[in-house]
Amino acid sequence: MKKKFGMLICAMVIFTMVGCSGSGLNDGIKDEVSVKDIMESIKGQVVQDIKDAGFDDGQTDEEILQNYVETNLVNAKTDDSMTQIFMERTELDKELLAEGLMFNSLFNINSDEIIVLKAKNEKDAESLKASLQKELDAQIQTWEQYLPDQYEKVKNNVLKTTGDFVLYVTYGNVDAVEQIFDEKVK
Repeated sequence: MKKKFGMLICAMVIFTMVGCSGSGLNDGIKDEVSVKDIMESIKGQVVQDIKDAGFDDGQTDEEILQNYVETNLVNAKTDDSMTQIFMERTELDKELLAEGLMFNSLFNINSDEIIVLKAKNEKDAESLKASLQKELDAQIQTWEQYLPDQYEKVKNNVLKTTGDFVLYVTYGNVDAVEQIFDEKVK
């Protein structure tokens, strides 16, 4: 009798699991998004913006983006002086980062800088945001006396957190970048 009862319970558990597997329990919940996914979409927007501005001579996306550099902030090389300066200026605690990418112009006549971070814990996102506020403060000091058109981009910066993600955007089409971020992390 116990054997039949045990088999009946197993059968019910199996049927319940099979029945629930396609029931839509996860509907409305997005799959886990990575910082790399977000940044790839943002870079696609940058390419489109450059093309829309008339700077497309039939180049590949990689050729269009050759004036930008992407830096992995979790595995940042200590021999890269620009990354080292950034890390020191912001006092960014790499121990709080699950993922982090910075995408910025190679040239000091363009203030474009887009940073997407994912904290290891949601409670650490505000600390990471505070570090990026230091970057914004430094950028304001740099650009307000250097190039007025670039300073306007810095003044329109977006710095925000959503869950365990942090977004920092100094860019000409900041609304489009913010929209991409919002769609990916919400």
